[in-house]
Amino acid sequence: MSFIKWLNKELAMKEKEDMAKRGRKKKAQAVDVTDAQLLLINHVKNLVQDINESGVEYVTYSAITKLDRAYDKVIEEANLKYQQMTIEHGEDKGKIHKAFWQELVRDGHPNAYMEKDDDA
Repeated sequence: MSFIKWLNKELAMKEKEDMAKRGRKKKAQAVDVTDAQLLLINHVKNLVQDINESGVEYVTYSAITKLDRAYDKVIEEANLKYQQMTIEHGEDKGKIHKAFWQELVRDGHPNAYMEKDDDA
């Protein structure tokens, strides 16, 4: 067998292997979504749909309340924390407080705000 024939045979086998691999694509692993997360996602979807269809003046307080409750439940379920911020001015300078306007972080994040137990 000549080198060219051998090389063509090897290339053909490699192409068959590659085709077989492409046919067996890995399935994307589904992320587990909790009931609370699904509820929040659906409330957000419904609110956005209402805004798109009828305008902001028709969004109800009830829709916002449902969304807010679902949001709170997901935060609690996922054990998300507010970030902390050190006060830089005034009589409370140097004290750490909860920065409620910043993005939430996972528990254990270096900048996560930790509630202090006053009973201890």
